[in-house]
Amino acid sequence: MTHLDYLQDFIGTTIKHLEQVRSNGLKNDLSFTINCSDLEDFNYIDIRQSTKFKPIFDQLITANGPILYWFEIISNTETKKILESLNNYKDSDKPKATPALKQKIDYDSRVLYVGKVKGIFWGRLIQHLGFFKVNATQGLQLFYWAKDLSLDLKIHVLEFDKNMADIMPIIEYAFAKKLQPLIGKHK
Repeated sequence: MTHLDYLQDFIGTTIKHLEQVRSNGLKNDLSFTINCSDLEDFNYIDIRQSTKFKPIFDQLITANGPILYWFEIISNTETKKILESLNNYKDSDKPKATPALKQKIDYDSRVLYVGKVKGIFWGRLIQHLGFFKVNATQGLQLFYWAKDLSLDLKIHVLEFDKNMADIMPIIEYAFAKKLQPLIGKHK
């Protein structure tokens, strides 16, 4: 197979998978809210079993990807306060890894972050909340900088069929371009 044949095959397969989503819809479309003030130190306790968060994780247990997700800001928390708090955390002693900050920020955006995962979403959510043991694993780390902001977030979760896994970076980029998240670079 030549490189042109491979390209044609890839394009045809990709179009077929996209047409299936257009015809059949998503595998799952979920959303839930998190008040960052409710985040406690779950580094040594399983957050999936906590009274406040168990219903969310019970809902997510079957969402096994691939998944596109985004964090929407639904409180009146000022964008500048959000970014200031994150920057202060980034500058603190031994912070966990957080997403990159953009050069140009749309301060009117109400979307904090757009991401994707090929597999289990609930594990990625734990990382974003800040309760993953490996400090080098990137995530929002909300527990460490957002709990004192009165920040309420609605997390949108779109689950696709497995055959869409390789196309997720393209979908993530398209959503990030449209939603203009405050955090994270999408190229």
